[in-house]
Amino acid sequence: MIGILGVPVLLGNGLPLMISHNTLVVACGVAAVGFGAGVIGCFGVLRRRALVGDAAAHATLVGVALAFLATGRRELAVLLAGGFISAMAALGVLVLLRRFTRTRDDAATAIVLSVSFGLGITIVSGITARGIPGGAGLEQFLLGHTAALTAADAWLLGTVSAVAVLLLLLALKEATLIAFDPSFAAATGWPVSAIDYLLVTLVAVMVVVGLPAAGAVLVTALVVIPPVAARQWTDRIPTMLVLSGLFGVASAVFGVAVSAVVPRLATGPLVVLAAAFIFACSFFLAPERGWWARHRRRSHPEAARSVPPEAARSKPPGIGESLRLEGRIARLAPASTDPRLLE
Repeated sequence: MIGILGVPVLLGNGLPLMISHNTLVVACGVAAVGFGAGVIGCFGVLRRRALVGDAAAHATLVGVALAFLATGRRELAVLLAGGFISAMAALGVLVLLRRFTRTRDDAATAIVLSVSFGLGITIVSGITARGIPGGAGLEQFLLGHTAALTAADAWLLGTVSAVAVLLLLLALKEATLIAFDPSFAAATGWPVSAIDYLLVTLVAVMVVVGLPAAGAVLVTALVVIPPVAARQWTDRIPTMLVLSGLFGVASAVFGVAVSAVVPRLATGPLVVLAAAFIFACSFFLAPERGWWARHRRRSHPEAARSVPPEAARSKPPGIGESLRLEGRIARLAPASTDPRLLE
């Protein structure tokens, strides 16, 4: 019976708690979301697009509410589709503000974020005030609440996350090149704008599917904090992607597990707290970039100077340094040389 209905977990007082099969499936789906958000968020952080994801996240509430009003249905797929449309519309407005006005990037992002979020709150509040049938509970998309998710919803979240990660892996080389040296990418003929828009779209997708886990207010933490924490541990893109994905999984599963034990707790704040704890540990304990390692190097400078130059040069360059070196070589090569032949 335990194998079908759930698994026993011991509480602090030693009493067993049964976690249902549906909760386990939901945890797996949200874990996939955490992994996808961590992986795709790496390029959002490297391209300095973190606030763009935040603007998209706050705009999703408008689409969720309008999708419900247009269809009268509460299926998660319908609501997330509406959230994705509104997120892309907000990003379009953000691009227009940057291109056709003299508004700075941070100011344009703040305008889109605040206006779209205010509009979303207004629509959701109006639905609740009018007592529209089925409208109760839409406010849970503010902070996330996985208790209402079904196994089918979890499969949907996991599938979308897997497809998004697969698309990123197919364009990994191009995305890495653009993240570190967009000028060289443009010079070699890569469609920089198209690939950049693809990366932003993938960030918007992960922001939307992360709504049930973290909510519109805090979902940006899933695509920002794990990559920043992973960056403390490595200079290599593949390692950073894996670490960031694992950090996202740990944060998402922690939030789901605690909210399952205490049903009245929103999932989003728990996910953010778990991610913040991982970042704090990374900030202090990372072997190269961590505070403790830097403190020891400052306190014992003779130990750092004692490293032979050959040993310091033996460390292979990270992928960013390799791409920048490749770009410099290409710019020094004759005009008739195809820079891609230098790979």
